[in-house]
Formats: sequence, C-alpha cells, structure tokens
Amino acid sequence: ISALHQSMRGGNAEAAVYYLARMIEAGEDHLYIARRLIRFASEDVGLANNSALMLANAVYEACHKTGLPECGVNLTHAVIYLAKSPKSIAAYLAYGRAQKEV
Repeated sequence: ISALHQSMRGGNAEAAVYYLARMIEAGEDHLYIARRLIRFASEDVGLANNSALMLANAVYEACHKTGLPECGVNLTHAVIYLAKSPKSIAAYLAYGRAQKEV
C-alpha cells in the first residue's frame, strides 16, 4: 500500500496501477484499497481537486456493490485520477495543527 500511495503522491500513474495490480493479484482486500484511496483523496489531493473525494467514495461504493474482479477497473480509474490530480496537503496540515492545539 505504501508503494501505491507513494506512486500516486509522485504523480506516477503507471507505477500506481502496477502496485494496485500487485495488491489485487496477491489477494489484498479490495475494500481496504478503496478506503485508502478515500484517505488519499483528502490527505494528498485535498483542496487542489475537491472532486477527488467524491470519486474515491463512488469507487468504494462500486467495489462494495460489485466486488472483484469487476471493481478492478473502478480502482484503476481512481488510482489514475488521483495520481494525475494536483496535490494539496493544506487540510491535512491544518488538522494536525488543530490536534496539537487541542
């Protein structure tokens, strides 16, 4: 999951799809991957592209409804979209500052 995350963070869609395929073929839970994409959509893409969170949530729902192998293409769609999206960690940093204050 770390390699997938770092590939998306770096904007490398090809590497991200490769690591996604490795995870799926190794038997990783598709809903775990989808949950991590939701987190990535807010933590790494964040305010730079507000549609990312909506897409990640829609992909989670698609994976929940269809399962594997059908949702592999949905996960791939999200991974490519998130990798190619502009990134902003402003919300992530703001929450961290607020946590420290509290």
